[in-house]
Amino acid sequence: MPEPGGRFRSSSGRRALAFLAVVVLLVGGTVAYLLVQRSETAAATAAAAEREAGTPRLPYEDILGVPHLVVRNTEAGPSFGKVALIPLDDPDGPRAIVDISCERISATASGAVCLQQVPGMLTSYRTVFLDSRLREIGGQDLAGIPSRARLSRDGRYAASTAFVAGHAYTDAQFSTETVITDLESGTPLGELETWTTFQGGAEVTAVDRNYWGVTFLGDGPRFYATLGTGGQFLLVEGDVTARTMEVIGVSGACPSVSPDGTSVVYKRVAASGEAGFVTLDLESSRVVPLDEVRVVDDQASWADEDTVLYTVARQEAPTAGSDVWSAPVAGGPPRLLVPDAASPSVVRPER
Repeated sequence: MPEPGGRFRSSSGRRALAFLAVVVLLVGGTVAYLLVQRSETAAATAAAAEREAGTPRLPYEDILGVPHLVVRNTEAGPSFGKVALIPLDDPDGPRAIVDISCERISATASGAVCLQQVPGMLTSYRTVFLDSRLREIGGQDLAGIPSRARLSRDGRYAASTAFVAGHAYTDAQFSTETVITDLESGTPLGELETWTTFQGGAEVTAVDRNYWGVTFLGDGPRFYATLGTGGQFLLVEGDVTARTMEVIGVSGACPSVSPDGTSVVYKRVAASGEAGFVTLDLESSRVVPLDEVRVVDDQASWADEDTVLYTVARQEAPTAGSDVWSAPVAGGPPRLLVPDAASPSVVRPER
């Protein structure tokens, strides 16, 4: 039908106007949604900052001289992901925040190794070496997503493991790169896949072999680690000086050797694929299961000769919320030690 003035509006014109109206509504709705999301995010950030501002903090210099825990802080707020120091005699009390972010950290009285995510157009990762006062003294590129970190007792050797494919050890396609670095000379000693591994006198040459979970015996150069190959997780004993490893005939993963070098806690993998912590006495070969029935994706660390620590992710927030738990290696119920924390190390300053 003609419009007033004898002009006609085509059907294509009406469709164009309708389409334009829909676009305007969609754009307006999207902008409104983004504004609401930004407002909610800003409000949540402000609330977290306010909560953190009201949380008691300690000067970290006051904690360095006493036995303490070094952890990754997982409290919600601006300090999430930063290194925290907590007096060992008050693990649930105030903590000191150090202005360095780590996805994983391992510390001794001699220093620390920190695995970092580096923001940017393309996310990258690096290994950072710290001195006894947690000041950066060096670093190197990390091949992928941070997984495990360990430092020898004297601070000479550092080990870092990254996922270069797959993000979990339960992923059939996972691949890792583990590098040991001699911090005395500042020299990376190559990834463990380039070292020589023996089993029963024969060299292990399987192309699918992966290594992770290094733990040093005291000051080194000896260490234990995990070899994954052919669907098996095997413990190996290594020698940094010779750059060799030997399969020790134990099926397990993520070992952690005791301070006196007599025992190793590791995850024994069942046929079902589930893994639980056990303690292996290296002299008697006696194995004692820990009373921890939850799924724990962590490498334990030793608090003392009788107790180990590990991170447990909360079920309601598995990507962020986590706590540090402790368990006696001889058996006994685990207990919550440090809320809102991960990647624990116990440091006892040398007198």
